[in-house]
Amino acid sequence: MPERIRGKDNYYDKLYALMKVLREECPWDKEQTLLSLRRYTLEEVHEVLEAIELAESDNNWQPLKAELGDLLIQVLFYSRIAEEAGEFNLADVIDALIDKMIYRHPHVFDKADPDDLTDQWNRLKDAEHKGRKSLMDEIPPLPALKYAQKQQQRAARVGFDWVKATDVLAKMREELEELEHEVTHHGDLKRIEDEFGDVLFTLTNLARKLNLDAELCLMSTNRKFAERFKTMELLADQKGISLDELDIDQQETLYQEAKKLLI
Repeated sequence: MPERIRGKDNYYDKLYALMKVLREECPWDKEQTLLSLRRYTLEEVHEVLEAIELAESDNNWQPLKAELGDLLIQVLFYSRIAEEAGEFNLADVIDALIDKMIYRHPHVFDKADPDDLTDQWNRLKDAEHKGRKSLMDEIPPLPALKYAQKQQQRAARVGFDWVKATDVLAKMREELEELEHEVTHHGDLKRIEDEFGDVLFTLTNLARKLNLDAELCLMSTNRKFAERFKTMELLADQKGISLDELDIDQQETLYQEAKKLLI
């Protein structure tokens, strides 16, 4: 039976046949909708990012191969559902992608000579959205840090931006002082929430000015903290103690020990 997939002449036909069979014969796949697939797509994107980190840090590329396949199946899924609805199919998705990339790369296909590739890319993208009323419109529903950075990139196109990173640092200190004021003077929760959001937004802006991706930075720190905490637990277990038996100073000492072991 697998030969009805593997026996196809090319990878496009294999993938197309695979998704068609799954939608017709697998009870779980049959039940999926555009809306039900959203959380799986988001999970797969983050798993790809994790796999990229492994490939880069440990030269371990195999997880990336697997995760890219899992992400690809999401594209196949949505395309098949759209085909069943009579809207478009996988070939249409590929054609649209090819057309878009050719249009956005005149310096490659038309041998144009742009002054700035980023500006050219943004101008061409903007031309595709002539009906957009605001630069803040049509930003995709990204995670909050990534969304903030997209907003800031859009605003920077018209010059609404800090000149240099040190300017953002000054603004960040101002925002931290405002947050500290609300916390220490027992401000209401809404005011604290607003000031905390301002701090995060400014930190995200600082990341952008430093050519960093705030979302990826936090993901990296999350992984780093998890590894350090796991090492803390292991060290405590080796010492025959439980972390909850230690006060905060003792836990901090153990955390610093874990950091040194992971350097």
